[in-house]
Amino acid sequence: MTYSIDRARQDLGRRLREIRRSAGLTGVQLAELLAWSQPKISKIETGRQAPEATEIANWVQACGRADEAADLINRLNELESMWIAWKDQLRHGHSGIQARIASEEKQIRVFRGYEPTLIPGLFQTPDYARAVLEAANRKNRSASDIEDAVQQRIKRQEVLYRRDKSFRYIVAEAALHHRRGNRDTMAAQMDRLITLSRLSNISFGIIPFDSSSPYLPNHGFLIRDETSVVVETISAELTLSHQIEVEQYLHVFQMTASGACFNSQARTLIGNAARQAST
Repeated sequence: MTYSIDRARQDLGRRLREIRRSAGLTGVQLAELLAWSQPKISKIETGRQAPEATEIANWVQACGRADEAADLINRLNELESMWIAWKDQLRHGHSGIQARIASEEKQIRVFRGYEPTLIPGLFQTPDYARAVLEAANRKNRSASDIEDAVQQRIKRQEVLYRRDKSFRYIVAEAALHHRRGNRDTMAAQMDRLITLSRLSNISFGIIPFDSSSPYLPNHGFLIRDETSVVVETISAELTLSHQIEVEQYLHVFQMTASGACFNSQARTLIGNAARQAST
């Protein structure tokens, strides 16, 4: 995840370095033209520091390549939009986040998701969602209105019954056993999964504990159609939209799916988890 951000910053810096060199300027000479320090030039070119939009415009102007400004500033804007800090989102509470996600989900045709330890939000029961959001509040040291957020998350699930949409989700078996809430909460959540797994537009797979999957990702992700990937980290939400990265996640999703159980086999695993939750 961090690597993707770093690489985007490095790619931008590399392109700026190419423009400087094509103009026949050294780093020292460009720094003098811009009235900057030479270390600043070096940091930007190596991706250790992201430039501002005005700095990009001044850079390419000094190199006689003003026509490059718009494309490079677009790259910068994309880099900056990759990260949405949770603390900024939480100013409007968890319900605000849920409302934003619901709006985005209306535009998605094919959902592909993976979770290693958590039931995906679209499949959560109210009590399970409440336990998840309460944990998020503790982590973020916030006091957002949980009940409004739970209602918003459950309302989002109306999209599951849209026949023009397809939902392909995979979880590791651990997600069925990591307890969120009490035993009744987990048992009800398993019942909900069994019900949803029977819908014709939902494919719900489980990677068994004893499976030798070709590849098992260490973090959860959501692929939105074939255009972007959303990854939630501890501190932020990361959106990847470079085609090469989206293609890599699509490939990983297919590898993961090849080691998953579906349909009756998946429901057997869910039933086992439900019985364990009740004992």
